[in-house]
Amino acid sequence: MSVATVLPLVLIVLVGYLLIVRPTRKRSQAAQRLQSSLAPGDQVMLTSGIFARLVDLEHETAHVELAPGVVVRVHRRAVGQIIVDPTGDLAKDATGAEDPEDAGEDVSHRAGETPGDDSRGVS
Repeated sequence: MSVATVLPLVLIVLVGYLLIVRPTRKRSQAAQRLQSSLAPGDQVMLTSGIFARLVDLEHETAHVELAPGVVVRVHRRAVGQIIVDPTGDLAKDATGAEDPEDAGEDVSHRAGETPGDDSRGVS
């Protein structure tokens, strides 16, 4: 066997390792670091995009508080990232208000309506 016949096979294996195995291993290690660093009181974002505060951790589950007094149980791996907010506030919008109505914003148009337009087909 000559080097010219073995070289393409070696290059395919090397490219496969660099494009598939290595990134997968890095993601797995990052997820493991995240899971080991979770602690009650952390502000987290679930993989579904929901922001919450971590209340309690068990072996496979986590209890998260979505709103004051609203605690739900989720699978521990549903925690996608820890939110680092130096002010300690959770899920504020760009105006700094937790509720859009507090910011003085007209929220009637958010469901596809224009402000002042009441053409929902209701007679």
